[in-house]
This record gives sequence, structure tokens and C-alpha cells, in this order.
Amino acid sequence: MKLFAWASLALLLGSACLAVEVIQREPARVVRVISADTLTILYRGKWEEIKLIGPEAPQTALNDRAYEEALKTSSTPDEVIHRGLQASEFVKRLLLYGSQVWIEFDVQKRDRYSRLLGYVYLADGRMLNEILLRQGLAELFLVPPNLRYSRRFQEIMRRARPKR
Repeated sequence: MKLFAWASLALLLGSACLAVEVIQREPARVVRVISADTLTILYRGKWEEIKLIGPEAPQTALNDRAYEEALKTSSTPDEVIHRGLQASEFVKRLLLYGSQVWIEFDVQKRDRYSRLLGYVYLADGRMLNEILLRQGLAELFLVPPNLRYSRRFQEIMRRARPKR
């Protein structure tokens, strides 16, 4: 009877452990901040570009997307670029050359441009993706299947928006 009880308990605990998703973070070093939501990192011995999942920062150069963004936000392309440069400078202050970061991937590891897609954690444990959204430096842009933190990001955006 005791053996049956222990076996049942072990089976129960074993199945509970299988239900828990193990989230793995991998180390990387910052090489360059391209924009607020895109970095160059040294990852597994190679320089890689990584696009943050969730935040979509304003453009930093005059291009078609800057014009589209300006129309969408009822602003000018120059204002869009100014906001994009402010967001990039903010990230540059957080992530100096050589800074240690930790990368967490979701379902899809790369985008159609071969950039890594991930969540970037600072040395102090804060997620850069969340920081950008909380600070109002980026809009939320969710692309399936990478939706692990979509509810969390939506809640951040809901709280960040002024109530009318």
C-alpha cells in the first residue's frame, strides 16, 4: 500500500513537472544599438541582429514607414523620427557596448530578414521589451506565433494609456 502511494505521488509530481514550461535564457553581449527595438549582439560567437518581440519603436530615418507612421499618429515624419531617435538614445544609455544581456526566444526564432526574435533581459533582470512599452517609447506590435507575453504586454499598454 505504501509503495502504491509513493508511486502515485511520484507519477503525479512527474506529470506536474512536465506541464511546467521551462524558459531558457541564453547569454549575449551588446555590440550596437541599431534602434530602440533592434540590436546587434554577440550571440554564440557570431554577430547577430535581434528584433525585440512586442515593442515597435518609431522610425529613426526618413523612409516610407516614417510617412505611414506620421499619417497614423497625425504627426509629421520629422516628429516620428525625433521620437525614434529619443527611444534609441534611451536604449543606448541602458545598453553600453559589451553589456551582458540574456536572450529568451519564443516559438519562432527568426524573422523573414533572418534576424533573431526575442525578449532581451538586462543584467538586473528587467526585460527591455517591457521597459520600452512602460516608458511609452514604443507601440505594441504582436505577431503570431510569438505571443508568450502578449497578455502582459497588453496590460502594460492598457495601464500606460490615459483614461478618457
